[in-house]
Amino acid sequence: MKKILFSVLALACIGIPAYALENDSLKTIRLGQVDVYSPKETNLQNAPVSSTTLGADKINQSQIFSIRDISGVVPNFFIPDYGSCMSASPYVRGVGSRNSGQSIALYVDNVPYPEKSAFDFELYDLAQIEVLRGPQGTLYGRNSIGGIVNMYTLSPLNYQGVRASVTAGNYGMMQAKASYYTKLGEKTGFSAGGYYGKHDGFYKNDYTSKNLDAEKTAGARVKFAWTPTQALKLEYATNFDYVDQGAFPYGLYNAESRTVANPNFNDASSYRRKTWNNSLSSKYIFDNMTLTVSLAHQYFDDQMNLDQDFSPASIFTLQQNQKQQMLNGEAVLKSAMKSNYSWLFGLNGFGQRLDTSAPVSFREDGIRTILQPVFTKIGQASGMTMTIKNPTLDIPGTYDTKRGGGAMFHQSTFRNILVDGLSLTVGARLDIEKVALDYNSSSYLDIEAKRGQIVMGTQRATAELIGTADTTFVEFLPKAALKYEWDHMNFIYGSVSRGYKTGGFNIQMISDLVRDKLQNTRPGAPAQETDVKHAVMYQPEHSWNYEAGIQNAFLDRKLRTSLTLFYMDIKGLQLTEFVASGAGRMLTNAGTAVSKGLEVSADMKISKELNAGLNYGYAHASFNNYTQVETLNGQPAEVDYSGKIVPYAPQQTANIYLNYVKTFENSFISQFYGNISYNGIGKIYWQESNETAQDFYSLVNAKLGVRKNAFGLELWGKNLLNTTYNAFYFESFGNKFFQKGKPLQFGARLTLEI
Repeated sequence: MKKILFSVLALACIGIPAYALENDSLKTIRLGQVDVYSPKETNLQNAPVSSTTLGADKINQSQIFSIRDISGVVPNFFIPDYGSCMSASPYVRGVGSRNSGQSIALYVDNVPYPEKSAFDFELYDLAQIEVLRGPQGTLYGRNSIGGIVNMYTLSPLNYQGVRASVTAGNYGMMQAKASYYTKLGEKTGFSAGGYYGKHDGFYKNDYTSKNLDAEKTAGARVKFAWTPTQALKLEYATNFDYVDQGAFPYGLYNAESRTVANPNFNDASSYRRKTWNNSLSSKYIFDNMTLTVSLAHQYFDDQMNLDQDFSPASIFTLQQNQKQQMLNGEAVLKSAMKSNYSWLFGLNGFGQRLDTSAPVSFREDGIRTILQPVFTKIGQASGMTMTIKNPTLDIPGTYDTKRGGGAMFHQSTFRNILVDGLSLTVGARLDIEKVALDYNSSSYLDIEAKRGQIVMGTQRATAELIGTADTTFVEFLPKAALKYEWDHMNFIYGSVSRGYKTGGFNIQMISDLVRDKLQNTRPGAPAQETDVKHAVMYQPEHSWNYEAGIQNAFLDRKLRTSLTLFYMDIKGLQLTEFVASGAGRMLTNAGTAVSKGLEVSADMKISKELNAGLNYGYAHASFNNYTQVETLNGQPAEVDYSGKIVPYAPQQTANIYLNYVKTFENSFISQFYGNISYNGIGKIYWQESNETAQDFYSLVNAKLGVRKNAFGLELWGKNLLNTTYNAFYFESFGNKFFQKGKPLQFGARLTLEI
């Protein structure tokens, strides 16, 4: 049925693409003119890059309230539902990162968000979202190997008014948002807004018979904008976000029946986070150039409690508290002359400190089933019985990770070379980064030794790892693009660019190293030296991206289309692996990989009231050369994954939508509008072996609304067909767990805009 529905919708929309229209009725009525300025990209819709731009009305129509909601709407862009706001891990063109690190750089009002632990927050009062696919390292540097997401909020200098909404839905969903925009004079603008939301959770924990993933969120934003002269613009913004949720609703997977049980675990799991961002930016317009300077500070504090075994047994728990401070500064000087040559120069510097406390606790069943068998085997070799006397094993750990670096970059564009309309863009970036880890972890075990019935004594085995590890990364990131434009909306291009994702240290591994050291600390055993740096370090990931694209406008610009072909050659692909003990995960480098595919977007203004769109992405990302040592039948064995599909990323994304807006004069209502969208997510493999997968699934969302002057009423629904699918996969102690996707959600929203 789902495939038939997809085929019907696809046939109905062939040649009817999806694009954010400039003359959208809702936008004209509700928001007026918005001012979006990027110090690096002059005109994204005309740039030689594969990109998607979502205006304010498209954001509203598509019910995009978090970065996760972009999945499927943007070609080859996908974020799996981790089960909490702790990690929004984007995958673009088949590659990404599930654990530490990030493959997509996120900017809000040209201010970077340094860690994906802070990506998943409530979006409101957005003027525009831009998604650039492919490496953007020349202009943006580290961790933009998959692309860039730029978000722009409304400016009080360009929009004034009051915006408010109240939303209610099933599963106890309630949300309120309000914001106020005003001018304090001809040159000064001020805005303030906030939100509060909650829901009762979607999944029941069979162990407690209660929903385990209830959530509360809140946040606020204040912005000042000042233009003391026509040439100078200053802006200060501060925002705070808070989330408190139950988390990680993973259910045990039965491979024979291919069913997923309800979550069933005894130790409470939760995630709490506070994020505070401050930014100060300035733009000065000279006669023939523009200087943009920005300074940003981000602080976040999060706390995670995790039943690592996700079972009723008391095996293993993890508590993690992170506190991060990040300071980033950037200056960009860009030409402003209308000539055949344009350029920009930039300098960037950042400092980042992440303090992590991550105590690991082996509980009663963990001692009995995991640790005790190791000492039982050791004792048998010497004719003794060795028994762990500790009721639990606690492995506390504190980790201080410091990063700092700088970069300088340049880009030049030469237009009308050889023939009119032919342009060449070249650029390069030199990026230097140093990372250092201070670690401190220790623990002990009391071991009783018996020979027959005679107690030989009890020995305390201790182990500690205290020290520092550091390394430096130096990267050169070039780019070149050739474009031929025969008019403003029609062009073809080809480009090549290099991207990289920084390396670092797996702090999650240190508790495993301490445990291994404990197991080898016994009478007669030689002292064990641990090379911590080698054991926990992972290397950078590099890629070369080759792409060619064409963009066209037809039918008096009512129909707009784009097509991009790409090929990515990736070395040192960073993958999340589960450690041999089953008690954690780590980042590792997986040899080489290749990702190749295409992106198609189209949009058509069918009539004054109706437009339709199509977005489609295909990415075949596979290992080119990757072998790994796995435990098979209790013995280590080398397994070759070459040719296998890279896990966690769908091979296809599809989005088809219809938007209808009808404005009335001298009527009971001022406006009627509606939207229906179909999102298809292609097959996702969950392991390097490709043994377990989520087949193609589809989600249908819709919204209907009416407006009477300043007031509006909307009815909305997500996953209207109540499609059953798995959103995330996890392994623990040899067991497989899935998180089920969100079920049917529906509700109503009251809005006020003055």
